[in-house]
Amino acid sequence: MTGWPQSLTDDPSLTQTKMVLTGLSNVKSPLYIISTFNTRTEHCPRLPRKPEHRNIYAELPMQETFDGYTLITSSAWKNMMNAATGGVGVLLSTRALKACTSIVKCTERIMKVNLSGNPVTTVLCCYSPHNEHPGEDVEQFYQELPTTTNAIPAHNLFMIGGDFNAQLGPTDSLFTFNQNTNRNGKHMKNFMEQYSIVPTNTRFQNRTSKLWTHRRPSDGFVQLDYILARKKWINSIKNSRAYNSFEDVKSDHHIVSCNCQISYRKRKAPARGPMKQIDWRKVAGNAILCEKFTVAVHNRFSTLCDQLDEKNSSAGYDTLTTANKDIALELLPKKRKKTLTFASNKTVMKAREELKNVAQKHQSRSTRNTERNLDAAKASLDEAYTEALEAHVKSKTEELNKLHTENKHAAAWVALRELTNQRASPVIRIAGETTEQRLDGWYQYFSNLLGKPEQCTTNLEDPFFNHKISDSLPIQTGRFTIEEVQTCLKRLRNNKTPGPDNIPAVIWKSPPFHQQLLYFCNETYTGNKLAAFSMSSIIPLPKKGDLQLHQNY
Repeated sequence: MTGWPQSLTDDPSLTQTKMVLTGLSNVKSPLYIISTFNTRTEHCPRLPRKPEHRNIYAELPMQETFDGYTLITSSAWKNMMNAATGGVGVLLSTRALKACTSIVKCTERIMKVNLSGNPVTTVLCCYSPHNEHPGEDVEQFYQELPTTTNAIPAHNLFMIGGDFNAQLGPTDSLFTFNQNTNRNGKHMKNFMEQYSIVPTNTRFQNRTSKLWTHRRPSDGFVQLDYILARKKWINSIKNSRAYNSFEDVKSDHHIVSCNCQISYRKRKAPARGPMKQIDWRKVAGNAILCEKFTVAVHNRFSTLCDQLDEKNSSAGYDTLTTANKDIALELLPKKRKKTLTFASNKTVMKAREELKNVAQKHQSRSTRNTERNLDAAKASLDEAYTEALEAHVKSKTEELNKLHTENKHAAAWVALRELTNQRASPVIRIAGETTEQRLDGWYQYFSNLLGKPEQCTTNLEDPFFNHKISDSLPIQTGRFTIEEVQTCLKRLRNNKTPGPDNIPAVIWKSPPFHQQLLYFCNETYTGNKLAAFSMSSIIPLPKKGDLQLHQNY
């Protein structure tokens, strides 16, 4: 919504009714703006109603056209002045109206708009009950909103704009105006977690005057209006904040606008744990590095153990874990991130240098000529990147054909994944409204799968099970010995994946740690079980069926 139609505000005698509006406008392809505004619409009977021959507005009670903008309201009723009262609505520019394929009244508080394009854009306009309303009203709204969201295809550019009457505190949002999360905010947070949706107007660091959206009667300010977007398209959000552009409308809310420009870049994966960044394969294959690492860990562990009680085995094991982590991050090599680089391409380097020189001239003295030169240099660099990428794809294709001819199928699959960039597996959201519910679902499922004792139906009193098979075998049942520990360690490979404690096999195979491992094992054998020995990692393996359900793992 680039501007408010003048016909809505010129006549002060027009009847005003409060409603939530979502505006859609195609400003400059491919950039467009989506806005949400809690305001008062004004109905003027003198303005002609635009005829509409399509069926998309069959269930909508009101449609008006003002200076090229089409206002469509839903879940409203007529008052004595024949004006719409309450509800939600959408204000479409001329281009947005041409791209509109359907407008559906989902509920009294939710309206859905579909816009054609690649991808298809779906926008929900909604108005949540106030935080002071009965809990049943809010719960009903957050039952209707997921029902509407489930019907939207996963590949659509999906956004929700409206007055949620929800406050998100600093622990639940990045750049927020509110100091805490209210009841509506908790419902909204659970909804966003369930459907991988994020608030756009709290992702950008703006001044506080660009964050708050509602002025309370007591001169207090809060952030209640949001534009939500699917995480899949979060790179397409270029900016989102509140504006005070419509002071003459006399609304106690600020308009929130979001600039969108379609971006197909893959969203960055969440940061992994620091110990996951260690290149353990390189460590296991370097004997000198292994010895240096184990000696450093042993020295750090010995220093820290002098301050501990020798009888506290759990504290000693935690100290070893801490020493291992500190030395590993300080000494061991990290995994290199595989990125496509064209630093060695002469054409790209020349275009970069030319763009740098032109940009410096434009910054020192900005003219139309320098601006044109800057645009030309950027286009030249883009062309150089395209040529370098084509050459890279061609070389990889030739390498793939060669590997296939030589029957090197494993290497061929590696080259194919690198060429198609399909190494990452898709993220699957397990069913559940909150994170706690999803974790509890995993716990209950694996408890029933792995935690139930085996039920034996065999009668052990049967004589068949009570006759002597052989004499007692020479099996030691006492405390572990150093020879038994060393025998087991000889079978352990250096490149064995560490457990949850991230202690690699090279640590235990080092002679200085043999006695320490023997001590931990005997402590567990005598009943002083270490907490770390009771922890394991469960990796769910998907089977057939709906992968949102726990039982399909």
